[in-house]
Amino acid sequence: MGYYVIGIGGTGAKCVEALTHLCSSGMMPDGELYTLFVDPDGANGNLERSQITLQQYVNCKQLKFGKTDLFKTTITIAKPDVWSPFGESKPSLSDFFNYITLKVSKPEVANLFDVLYTPAEKETALNKGFRGHPSIGAAVMAETVDFVKGEPWNTFRNKIATDVKSGQKTKVFLIGSIFGGTGAAGFPTIARLIHDVFKQKKTEVGKAQESSGGLEIGGALLLPYFSFIPEGEDKELRASSEDFLMSTKASLKYYYQKKYNEIFTTIYLLGDEDLSPVKKFSIGSNTQKNEPHFIELYAALAAINFFNTDGLTDYQMIAREELKTIKWGDLPDSNFLKPRLGRLAGAAFAYLSVYHPILKDISANGKGYRAPWFIDYDFFKSGISIEDGGVKWIKDYCEGFVSWLTNIHTSAKGQNIELFNWNAFTGMTLTDFGNLVLPIKKKGDSDTLGSLWEYLCYEKVNDPESIGFGKFIRNLYDGCEII
Repeated sequence: MGYYVIGIGGTGAKCVEALTHLCSSGMMPDGELYTLFVDPDGANGNLERSQITLQQYVNCKQLKFGKTDLFKTTITIAKPDVWSPFGESKPSLSDFFNYITLKVSKPEVANLFDVLYTPAEKETALNKGFRGHPSIGAAVMAETVDFVKGEPWNTFRNKIATDVKSGQKTKVFLIGSIFGGTGAAGFPTIARLIHDVFKQKKTEVGKAQESSGGLEIGGALLLPYFSFIPEGEDKELRASSEDFLMSTKASLKYYYQKKYNEIFTTIYLLGDEDLSPVKKFSIGSNTQKNEPHFIELYAALAAINFFNTDGLTDYQMIAREELKTIKWGDLPDSNFLKPRLGRLAGAAFAYLSVYHPILKDISANGKGYRAPWFIDYDFFKSGISIEDGGVKWIKDYCEGFVSWLTNIHTSAKGQNIELFNWNAFTGMTLTDFGNLVLPIKKKGDSDTLGSLWEYLCYEKVNDPESIGFGKFIRNLYDGCEII
């Protein structure tokens, strides 16, 4: 099966980060996931963190885990992984549309340009995004997305065409904010462009175009869920959280009037009435690095739901049992999600707090007999280094994962997130292992790190496709079902 996700803008990138972690826990249906980012601000800190998470996933996927939910999904990252309508240039809107030339050659068009855009909108450099002005972004993206010659769009188009022609279920999911600049501009514009490529029957020269077949387009639109206090000169063009609700209202009306239900099979709307304050305001670039938020987990679950569902059957709503509180029962498919995400959290906790430190100590000081499971797997005689390769890949991913889990519990204003005992991750207190997944259960002999150690000493993975260090991590992961 072919699944495609496009993260648009900083918010879209953060949601792809959450989706990557769900892939690690085995939540995706069988098939390949193709990822692509859209952002004129290639140095965006939110984008960078998602790129790092994806690369960590791809690294870990190289290990031979065997047949398991752990890192089950094959993720293909687009090349280039981030598309910007400007490439390496830093144009203003006037530069982009050759405003000076238009004033001479087509003055009527230049006059219309003056009516549609303010002087600030026309002259601000756009390399840090569209700064809460989707009218700018929509015009630019509609002009620059090229499915024939431009990359990664040409490869994207060809992959979809191949999937559709082979009869595979083919689904494209877009994620972006409705209230900002890049996401609000790119979400409807790119969806319509994809729709136009695959839905039309013939090209302008009369040749048969790819049949839309089983292609479905879905998306998650994130309504306001954070706020910020701007810094810098008032005259500088930028987004304003005071305008978020007004922008959202206007955007939703636009989607309704333009009949976007004819383009999207399903649209998910997600937001939070309590806007969480961003710790440090940034217009863009690498200083725009906002903490992960639980709403992004919902957006990732929306993508999973779309990939698992054939068409739109009805209108669905999700609500929480208690105001200001998020529990497992408030998440969709929680009976499926909780054991998978819980097992991954347990494995990450155990690896970082116990097993990686022991591997590091044995690498430096020897005496591997202190860990019977180490003798069984004979790691370092197989040429495995503690400083690189699979050992480092797993460590890096686990650190990023527990940091993400901690942040989704702590970044939301006035919300009590009761999914994991996140304090355990900050201190890696060994006695907290059996109480990672909330609600806390009565501790017993089967949910301690000691019992996991014993499991690794006596239980072995019976899977010929599980090899080397990947086999050890698989065994550790399997043993964490006990929590």
